[in-house]
Amino acid sequence: MITDPDITRKSLHHRIYIASLCLIAIFLPSSRYLLTVSEIILILNWMAEGGFGRKFSILRADRGASAFILIYFLNVIGLIWSEDPGYGLSRDLLHKLPTLFLPLVVATSALPGRKMTRVILWLFIASVLAVSFTGFFRTQLQPALSYREASPFIPGIYFGLMVIIAAFQLLMLAWETREKRIWFIASFILAAWLIFFLFYLRALSGVAAFTAAMIWLVVTLAARSERNLLRIAVPAGFVVLAGLVLWPMAGIYRYTHAENPVALRSLEPYTSTGTPYLHDTTNIIRENGNLVYIYIADGELREAWNEKSNLDYDGKDLAGQELRATLFRYMSSLGLRKDREDFMMLAGEDIAAVESGITNYLNVDRPGFYIRAYEEMMSLYLYDKSSGQMTDWGSLTKRIDLWKASWEAFRARPLLGWGTGGILKAVELGLQKNNSALSGLNMKPHSQYLYILLTLGAAGLIITIILYAFFVIEKKAYKSLMFILFLIVFLVNFTGNNSLESQPGQDLFVFFSMIYGYFAPPAELRS
Repeated sequence: MITDPDITRKSLHHRIYIASLCLIAIFLPSSRYLLTVSEIILILNWMAEGGFGRKFSILRADRGASAFILIYFLNVIGLIWSEDPGYGLSRDLLHKLPTLFLPLVVATSALPGRKMTRVILWLFIASVLAVSFTGFFRTQLQPALSYREASPFIPGIYFGLMVIIAAFQLLMLAWETREKRIWFIASFILAAWLIFFLFYLRALSGVAAFTAAMIWLVVTLAARSERNLLRIAVPAGFVVLAGLVLWPMAGIYRYTHAENPVALRSLEPYTSTGTPYLHDTTNIIRENGNLVYIYIADGELREAWNEKSNLDYDGKDLAGQELRATLFRYMSSLGLRKDREDFMMLAGEDIAAVESGITNYLNVDRPGFYIRAYEEMMSLYLYDKSSGQMTDWGSLTKRIDLWKASWEAFRARPLLGWGTGGILKAVELGLQKNNSALSGLNMKPHSQYLYILLTLGAAGLIITIILYAFFVIEKKAYKSLMFILFLIVFLVNFTGNNSLESQPGQDLFVFFSMIYGYFAPPAELRS
């Protein structure tokens, strides 16, 4: 039997291509290094396959892929007026390479069939599930670990996006096999786990993106339903569920913004044993409305604490915070004075809570997501009371300061921006102009929209949107229900994160744009 070497070679390259896509799907949530290796294999295989004349003929005919690739070259052009072309080459253009090579490879390669597309999606879902289980049990077995360690391989901001996409995609794929009742139920359970894990991860931007996607999905499904009862029941059920989740937020807001009155001019000078109190009446930090830095008898409290705990009063708690500050805040949350007499009112579980880094007794029983909400609301209160000077208490206040600074920098160069690579200088100019405490820290704007506005100006942002929209329309990706959910998740996330300026975010966005734009999705995924 004679084997045609051209056919064999073509088949081999196609198999490597498919294997590379599978590896990318697996390593997106689990390994930056192996993700990079997988992408290198993908592009090297494409180059070794040859046939560049045919490939570029295909590319010229593929207007959608050309538009996507032009987004990359738009950033290359931005080097011309860049304030820091070296940074643009080594950071911006390097991180955006998937925008160049993934459309190039996918558009000029044979597309995987429906069955293989499902395999790629299942591998991604399985990898996200495996990482979520790993992160959950890791933090459960090691309580000293921060909640951020629940995403062990990539930052939680990006893993949260993957969790949402995997949860929705799991439900879409399960709907195809709904006649297999056991598998259908198992898929719903696993999707519910992923949503639970999203809240466990405390990724607020992820929760906001998930909420927006759910609102769109509920409205869409209700509008398409032919039953009036479902049209009313589905949105009503979602509103009730959302209300139950959000209701505790109102109480948290009241506590973090409460200001219990205190007569600062008539504070008692001594403890019951005659020790002088320290009263820092200029410090605005409060817990449950109580000022933290008044009625402090440091010597008494140190002696009493060291009698009860193995952790040094002048050292760190298990969360790495200054222990005495944690103790001050915890006792203030109970309305106690920071002296021996009131310290003796603390129970053993209170001592353990302080040791673990809990600063408010109400947080002992609060789920982690609400503790994160408490921290951000506390930071907003302090930011407001300090006239924008206290920015280091939460991520949201830092973002607000950076957004203000970014807007100032954009106003300085609104049309073409500061060029590719000029982002740090642009933001720094705004921070200095606003006298921000973040000045000098080499900060980025924490908003993809602002990032593009600063580097490429209003013209660049408009062109970028037009090019991506052209790709979506050309590939009819907008007909995919799953693509719309994916896009909503990213558009919301772009508000508070530079998601396309890091490897996980860039790869995730481009990879799934290719999945929903090119690969044959199951008919059931189409709207």
